[in-house]
Amino acid sequence: MITFSYLDKSQKDRWLPKLFDLLYDNMSVIAPGNLTYEDEKNQWLSNVSPAIDKAPRQIIICTDDDIIAGFAQYYICGDVLMIEEIQLAKSYQRTTAFYRTCRYLYNNLPKNIKYIEAYADKRNLNSISMMKKLGMQVVEFEEASPYVHFKGTTEPLRKVLSK
Repeated sequence: MITFSYLDKSQKDRWLPKLFDLLYDNMSVIAPGNLTYEDEKNQWLSNVSPAIDKAPRQIIICTDDDIIAGFAQYYICGDVLMIEEIQLAKSYQRTTAFYRTCRYLYNNLPKNIKYIEAYADKRNLNSISMMKKLGMQVVEFEEASPYVHFKGTTEPLRKVLSK
C-alpha cells in the first residue's frame, strides 16, 4: 500500500542517498550528465543536504511497503510553491502515484499559495508536457542553460486535485 510522509530531516543522511539513486535511475536515461555516478551523487548530496536543513525546504517520500516509490522536493517562498524535484520509480510511472503524490502535497500546502514554479531539463519532454498541461508557461529560456523555467497559477492544479 502506498503511503506518504515528510522526510524526518534528522534522518536525511539515511534517505538522501536513496532518493538520489531514484533520481539518477530516471534522469541518467532522459538527461545524462557528463559526470560519473559517484561525482553526480556527491554533487547532489553536497547541494541538497545543507539546503534541506532550511525550514521552507521539504521532501515528501512516497513508499510502497518498504520500497521507495517516489519523492517530491519543494520549498515555499511567500505565495509561491517552487517544485525542485518530483521523481517516481519506473514501476510507478504512468500509474496514479504521480497524481496521489501531487494531491498529498496540495493537501499539505498553506492556503495562500497562488503560484507554482519549476524547472525542467530541456531534454525531459514528459516534464515539459506535464507543466504545459497544468497551464504553466515558460518564463525563462536561456539557450546556454540546460533548463527551462516554468511558472503558473495554482488554479489549474487546484481544479485537478480537488476532484
